[in-house]
Amino acid sequence: MKVSDVEDIEGESVLQRSYSLTSKSLENNFNFLEKFWLKLRPYCGIGTVIVFLLAFHGFLIAAGIHNYQKAAPLIYITLFLWLVFVLNFLVTTEKFQVIYTDFSQKVTEFVEQKRFVPVGLKIGFILALLAFTIVDSIHDISRLFGFFAYIFYIAFMFAFSNNRMKINWSVVSSALIMHYCLALIILKWSTGQWFFQQIAKLIVGFLEFAQVGAKFVFGFIAGPPNICDLAPVFIFTSLQTLIYFSAVVALLFYFGIIQVVLKKSTWFMKVLIGTTPVESVNAWACTFLGMTEAPLMIAPYFEKCTDSEIFAIVTSGFACVAGTVFAAYVALGACPIYLLTASLLSAPMSLACSKIMFPEVEETRIKEEDFQLDHSHKKGFFDTLCSAGVSMVPTVFAIGATLVVIMSLLALLDTVMNYIGDLIGYEGWTFQMLFGYAFFPLAYIMGVTDDVNQTLLVAQLMGTKTAVNEFVAYNNLGNLQKDEKLHKKSILIATYALCGFSNFSSMGMSIEFLGGLAPSKRSTVSNLVLRALCAGSIACFMNATVAGILVSSPESCKAAQRPDCFRIPNS
Repeated sequence: MKVSDVEDIEGESVLQRSYSLTSKSLENNFNFLEKFWLKLRPYCGIGTVIVFLLAFHGFLIAAGIHNYQKAAPLIYITLFLWLVFVLNFLVTTEKFQVIYTDFSQKVTEFVEQKRFVPVGLKIGFILALLAFTIVDSIHDISRLFGFFAYIFYIAFMFAFSNNRMKINWSVVSSALIMHYCLALIILKWSTGQWFFQQIAKLIVGFLEFAQVGAKFVFGFIAGPPNICDLAPVFIFTSLQTLIYFSAVVALLFYFGIIQVVLKKSTWFMKVLIGTTPVESVNAWACTFLGMTEAPLMIAPYFEKCTDSEIFAIVTSGFACVAGTVFAAYVALGACPIYLLTASLLSAPMSLACSKIMFPEVEETRIKEEDFQLDHSHKKGFFDTLCSAGVSMVPTVFAIGATLVVIMSLLALLDTVMNYIGDLIGYEGWTFQMLFGYAFFPLAYIMGVTDDVNQTLLVAQLMGTKTAVNEFVAYNNLGNLQKDEKLHKKSILIATYALCGFSNFSSMGMSIEFLGGLAPSKRSTVSNLVLRALCAGSIACFMNATVAGILVSSPESCKAAQRPDCFRIPNS
């Protein structure tokens, strides 16, 4: 560990930088509330807001008394929002800032005198996490097999790093620790597990409302009669959720809610990991916006990004999954809680992978004090609501057209492979079989060790996702679950491994979109995109590896089953 890991070039310590960032972040709290209030002011006054809050909390108390189990998620979310509001109010007071400054200076002086302390604490924390995992897995030692994959992926990225001597292991280790702790909270802590399961259920229920509009517009095509083997048309059901969700996201942008959440995440990631504002905002924005929408948040600054920052942005895009396609994956049979967890875990893991494969060698040209997320919006409320849905229509049909082409080509390639194999006396060859053999070692060391067939099936899914896209891979996963060909742990690891846009077709999208944001950076993106695809894929695979290590009782999800259907008799 080098001194530069604890202290930056200008001599400003991590704690001092933390305090500076905290102060700047907290100064924007009331600015956000003021802007949010200006948005609401034309529609209501302060009295209306007070009456609404009183009515809401009264209703919440009544709901908790009547059925606490159902009301618990809403109660916890309300308490969390009040906690955030109170903390924001307290930390903006002058007395708190004086106390915080004094504490920060004392701790900084101690760290300067005892430079080994931060390193020792980090190593001790890592050993504690390792010890907890070993004790937790004592009744199922096979779960620890995933550590071979964890070590292999880190060693692989180190071997193919752009500049191995410049890797900042302080940033990388902090990102990996944050990733593992977040996984522990969601996957091992019973309260955290319950909380995120409830959130996943709420998200699925929220997205299902899109079917109301789809059935109204498309009629029985979106909701066909309950006849056996007559399934809803995919483009008129699941893909319509993209239109609905994009409109909701646009409204959150309109009121500035997404901007303030991302701004807070910037401070959070900077203090705990040490990444720059553009990297942090893009990584968290990718968790619910996607690889093309998230960079729009940092579009004004993309021209100033260093090569390492651009690499981190592209990698985060490949490692994430957009919230707009969440319902589509669920409709194909993916577990909502797995998708939600994978989406959250992708942010710190993508940053860790990017900083190993392409470490920072320049000084960032985007300072914290200059980085702002624009809250202004030229369109009105209803214009925003309508235009967001309309703008998503070409995307829906583009996805549909892509799936038509890809599924047709895959069928053609499978036929060709089967013909080639049949010529030499080997029947049953398929194009996906090649992926299976190519990814077989990775699937095995990631924890799919039940039997060779299970490993091969998961490897085929990983290969399909990388060479084709995640839609086709999740469709195949759903079919395998429906036919009960996969064990629960295999389903768990496959769901996490497929959760990302890291496929060859996304390379072109990334080059075109980011090149459009900053034409001068187009060649840089083109040169980095293949390496970033590798880093993004590894981030997804490491999410799957950690999930396989921590989850002791995997669950299996299937596509929503329709009630007993009517079978038309054969004539």
